[in-house]
This record gives sequence, C-alpha cells and structure tokens, in this order.
Amino acid sequence: MSRILLTALVAITLTGPARAQTADQPPDPGFSLEVRGGPTDIPPEQFRRDVLAALPPDLLDPARNFTRADGYQRDGRYRMVLLFHRGAEEVATGNLCTAAQAQTLPAPPAKLKDLRSTTHLVAAFCENNKPRASARDQTVGETGPQQASFRFLVADVAKQLFPSGFDVLPGVGAAAPVASP
Repeated sequence: MSRILLTALVAITLTGPARAQTADQPPDPGFSLEVRGGPTDIPPEQFRRDVLAALPPDLLDPARNFTRADGYQRDGRYRMVLLFHRGAEEVATGNLCTAAQAQTLPAPPAKLKDLRSTTHLVAAFCENNKPRASARDQTVGETGPQQASFRFLVADVAKQLFPSGFDVLPGVGAAAPVASP
C-alpha cells in the first residue's frame, strides 16, 4: 500500500511542474512580435520580453483584440515589427515588413541610458509581408524597460498602429465590428 502511495506521490510531483508551465503561458495574441535595434547591454530576448510587457493588455488578449474582428484571417501571418534606433534620419516604415533585420538598421541601435540621446521607435503591423499600418514616436533622455517613459513610448506606438481600437484589424476601419462568439 505504501508503495502505491509513494508511486502516486512521485507521479504527481513529476507532472505538476509541466502542468503549471502550460497553465501559466499566455494565450496566443494572434500575431508575432519582432523587436529590432535594442540596446547592446540588454540581451535581445530579454528586451523583447520587456517590450511585450509594455504593450497594452487588450492588444495581447485574443478575447478582446482584432482576432475576433471581421477581416482577420486565421491563416494570415500577422507580425508587429518594432525598430528602436537613435539615428537622426527617419527610417522608412514601409520596408519593415519585407526587409531582413540587417537591412533595416541604417541608424545606430538605441542607447537607452544616454541622457542626451533621443530614442526613436518606428513600427509596422504586417500581414504576409505587407504593412497594414505604420507608426513612429520618440522619447528624449534616459529611458529603459522599467521606466514609464519607455512603457508610454511602446504603448503609444501600439495605439497608433490600431487607431480604431485593438479590436479592429488595422486597415479595415472602425466599421468592421467584432464578430460575435
């Protein structure tokens, strides 16, 4: 009897973390996020997670975002591409959807901890390598993922990409209502 209990306890212990990891993963928001031009002192994957955390929650929630709107194609390849840079020249947003990362870095990557630097952010929301919407914004002075200025910069650009609200697919317009469940 004690062997059976011990075996059951071991089985529960071993399967518990796997179940917890699955339950803790956020639902698929219906698009992928590409972050380019991050600062050199933050690992790229960590910076991507920081940017993801700064996006508005309604955009990331498939129950409330554009994935339920008319015009959304489940087989479409939707991407949000964000390019941080500190260059003086304007980066073209039109090629963010088609160009490789190396080709979209004409300006130096962002230096978030430089008080005299301007951090520019250009973005595009893409469907199958075609831009549906583009946006740009900037912040001056030191900023970073833990600061409000960084979070506002990312959130403001996301709002520019979805001018009719996060529940409407960009380029479709406010006339496209959210499909009922």
